[in-house]
Amino acid sequence: MAVKGDSINVMLVDDHEVVLEGLIRILEKQGGIKIVSVARSAEEALEKIGRFPPDVIIVDIQLPGMNGIELIRRVKSEFPQIEAVTLTVFDDEQFAKQAIKAGAIGYVIKDAAKEELVKAVWAAAKGESLISTSVARKLIEEISEPAGRKKKKEEEYEGLSQRELDVIKLMARGYNNRQIADILFISEHTVKVHIRNIFRKIGVPDRTNAVLWAIERGLVFRDKESIKPDKPPV
Repeated sequence: MAVKGDSINVMLVDDHEVVLEGLIRILEKQGGIKIVSVARSAEEALEKIGRFPPDVIIVDIQLPGMNGIELIRRVKSEFPQIEAVTLTVFDDEQFAKQAIKAGAIGYVIKDAAKEELVKAVWAAAKGESLISTSVARKLIEEISEPAGRKKKKEEEYEGLSQRELDVIKLMARGYNNRQIADILFISEHTVKVHIRNIFRKIGVPDRTNAVLWAIERGLVFRDKESIKPDKPPV
């Protein structure tokens, strides 16, 4: 159980001011829920979370810089007593799977009834899970999906080279081109070339859509230790 007192302390993480204001209004109308802090990025959330410790953190997946799924993974690693609820526009079982793998206990769609979010907060505070009905249905359908179709989905990213897979994984974890170059011991120009090739191969126009593509296919946390840098110059 996350909450120990009479009220549930909640942190909100979303980069849209209007969404934050709406969430505050919805949740603070409920007796027993207190908003202790808000953050507009994962980095800001990590900086505040130690100073304003919540019982439950409500996180949007699509954040500037580090994405919400990686934030949840970091929070659960450093503060395992805090429960995480994902609040997102993505009505997609792949996003839900990645959020749950990262440690989220709840997954709520933004256009769901506000009562569902309140229920998810109370459930999370008790250590119980609540997943939006439409997403839960898709998760059940995927579990019952024929093995051959699952195999085809798993192979959808194979058009990318191993180095391109390394680059898109790092992009999805929030690293910029300079940081990716340093991690892989390659030049920033080479990173840019890889990114252009990635966009062309997977048919996306920009970095945000490439990251979403990677999250959909489970690449963000798959084979996390498989990224092998080139040997540094001696």
